[in-house]
Order: sequence, then C-alpha cells, then structure tokens
Amino acid sequence: MEKIEKLMQLLPLGSIFILLCSSIKLVIYYKAFNISIVDYIGIQEFITTFIDDILLYLCIFGISIFLSLFDIAQNRAQNLALKSDTPIKYKNQRKISLSLAILTLILISFLSYYYSNSTVKTIEIIFVGLFIFLGFLRIFLSSTKLTLPFGLYISISVILYTVMYGYTDAYKIIENKDKLNYVILFKEKTYYTDRSLKYIGKTENFLFLFNLKSKRTTILKNDDLIKISIK
Repeated sequence: MEKIEKLMQLLPLGSIFILLCSSIKLVIYYKAFNISIVDYIGIQEFITTFIDDILLYLCIFGISIFLSLFDIAQNRAQNLALKSDTPIKYKNQRKISLSLAILTLILISFLSYYYSNSTVKTIEIIFVGLFIFLGFLRIFLSSTKLTLPFGLYISISVILYTVMYGYTDAYKIIENKDKLNYVILFKEKTYYTDRSLKYIGKTENFLFLFNLKSKRTTILKNDDLIKISIK
C-alpha cells in the first residue's frame, strides 16, 4: 500500500514528463527539416502541443501505472523465495534472456539492412527493437545482483517512443508517404501542396512548407493567412 501511495504522488511529475516528451517530439520533428523550432515558438505554444498529445501520453502513462502495480505485485511474490534457493532457475533465466537480447540486436541489424531504402521502416525497427532489447536486459539483470528499476525502464521506453514518433512523422513527409494535400490561402497568394510541396506545420506566427525536390524549407509569416483546408 505504501508503494502505491508513492506511485500516486508521482502523478504531477508525470504531467511534467508528458510535457517534456511532447517538446522533445516537436523539436525532433522540425529538426528533420533543418528548423530550430524554439526560434519560432513561444512557451505557451509548447503547452498547446502538450494538450494535443495528452491523450496519447495519458494512455501510455496509464498503462505504465498498471504495469508498475503489476511489477510491484510480482516482486512481492518473488521476494517470498530467495534466489539462492533456486540457483538453476535463475541461471537458466540469465541464459535465455541474454540469448534473446543478443538475438534481438541481430534481428534489428538484419531488418534495418533489409529495409534500408525506407527511413521510416528503419527507424521503427530500431526503436521497437531497442524497446524489446531493454525488456530482455531487465529480465537478465533481475536474475543477477543488478537491477533496472521498472520506473526507469518505462521512462527510457517512453523517451525512445517519443524520439521515434518525431522522426517517423517527419520522414513520412520527406519520403512522400503523407498523402494529405492542403490549400493554404493567404490574402495575396494561395499555396497548393502536392507530391513536391508539403505542409509541415505552423505556429502562432509562422507556417512551414517543404519542397521535396530541392529539399528546402520555406518559412512564411502568418500575418496574412486566411485559412488552411484539406483537399
């Protein structure tokens, strides 16, 4: 019960962590287009992106709390039997988990090479593979004198997911896998996005477009922006 109460006290920290993850995702996404988004966005807009992503991260955070409670219950059950009482069991557990961790790294390398023509696929394979690798590493460490705290494991996993989320969103545009087309209407000019010109996003004062042919980003002021619509 004491551990559960401590877990609930971490909820405010969870909100800060979600805000941090949303900010990391935003910075990584725009960095793929050579944009330093911190130069074009205010603190209040970072909070807005936090609200945009809050449902996704609340789901992740909720699942993390559930898994933490499950982990606490599992640790209590394991504490009833000392490791020294079952040395063969823990020795086998170390062998299996270490073998699976190494196999995961080999599989990541193979699949990354196989899908090397698709940056999106490669990024997804690497980060999902690292998540699985961390899981096997944690099992391996649990059968030794070392441990990887569950909270740290979840935090690292969420940060890995956030980095992957930012990169894959960006490379879907760079590799022309984002099929949405926009009509961006200004007072004196209208932009139509297509297979060569892509809409990246906007802040309160700026709008960003990316040319797939020249690989250049165009930054426009929003002063005369009338509306943005999807074709």
